[in-house]
Amino acid sequence: MTARPDRDGDEQFGLLGIAWEEAVQRWQDEVAGRFDADRWTPLAQRSRAYLEALRTLMDVLETAERHRVLTAVPMARSDIRI
Repeated sequence: MTARPDRDGDEQFGLLGIAWEEAVQRWQDEVAGRFDADRWTPLAQRSRAYLEALRTLMDVLETAERHRVLTAVPMARSDIRI
């Protein structure tokens, strides 16, 4: 089975989210609030959108590959030229 970068990204983004939640428990000041609003939240939204688009693309590519394999016409031995 080939690797799926969308799934790898989901896993890594999940780990980053866990780390952020742990940091937020100890970092509770005005700077933390601004970082969350100005940096983390937009990054999380863009990352989710990127991963969803990547997931859609990977699904299309997998479908195209399956279709290509299923509809491929086997070559006759006489068609092989060296």
